[in-house]
Amino acid sequence: PSRILTRESFLNALAVVSVAGGSSNAQVHIMAMARHAGVDLRPEDWTQHAYDLPLLLNMQPAGKYLGERFFRAGGVPALMWELQQAGRLHADALSVTGKALADNLQGRETRDREVIFPFDAPLMEKAGFLVLHGNLFDFGILKTSVISESFRQRYLSQPGAEGIFEARAVVFEGADDVDVSADGGTL
Repeated sequence: PSRILTRESFLNALAVVSVAGGSSNAQVHIMAMARHAGVDLRPEDWTQHAYDLPLLLNMQPAGKYLGERFFRAGGVPALMWELQQAGRLHADALSVTGKALADNLQGRETRDREVIFPFDAPLMEKAGFLVLHGNLFDFGILKTSVISESFRQRYLSQPGAEGIFEARAVVFEGADDVDVSADGGTL
């Protein structure tokens, strides 16, 4: 596994989950797997290698279609093919087949452009994950592909502070406190 679980392979995973509009839960799992494999993957890698990637997959919740249609459109290999064509994939990384990704991705272009968009004509520009940090946590990510334009305009377009969202945090001691506060209207 150590020949396959390389830094380049994890950077590929960041790219794929970004262009897919994948779950923000991926951050926890990818970082844990990298740590377990002894691979140096840092929070800033999400920004440097995956934030500026476009959304290519038109699948819920960021898009229209269900997972079955994505599978029929070519699935993850078709998304990886798009990344490879754009030069945004470490295509020489070894895969579980014993071959480089480039070999595995030959002929994997999708025929369903309603589901998988071309890299140069995406569903959304810069739809990767934005790294968050603050005084409550060191590292979290925000899935930007599901932020609506109205939310961006209302909350993320302050002149001089574009892309910054500040809010009051309410901290509870446990689940019971949340219920009491919600019922009592003290939030």
